[in-house]
Amino acid sequence: MTPTYSLTGHLDSAAAPPLVKDLLRFRGQPLCIDASAVTFAGALCVQVLVATQKQWQEDDHAFQIAPLSSGLANAARGLGVPLSTIGAHDADVQEMEVGA
Repeated sequence: MTPTYSLTGHLDSAAAPPLVKDLLRFRGQPLCIDASAVTFAGALCVQVLVATQKQWQEDDHAFQIAPLSSGLANAARGLGVPLSTIGAHDADVQEMEVGA
C-alpha cells in the first residue's frame, strides 16, 4: 500500500523547511500526497513539490498528489507550473467548499 502524506491548509514560506523534512522520510518508496485541505500555497512550497516529484521520478518511485485542492492548483497555475510538474492532474482538483 502506498503511504499517504496530508498537507496542511496554509503552505507559506515558513512551512517549506518542515515540509521538506517530512517528505524526505518517505524517500525510497511510492508516495501519495493528499492536498485536499490546502487553501494557500506560496512559491517556495510549490517549488518543494516540484523538486519532490522530480526526485521521486529520478528514484523510479510513484509520486502523486491526489486529491488536490483548488487552492493548490490555482497557486501552481499562477506561478506557471503545470499540474503534471507537481504530480497532479486537472481531474484530481477538488473545489473548496465555501464556509467549510
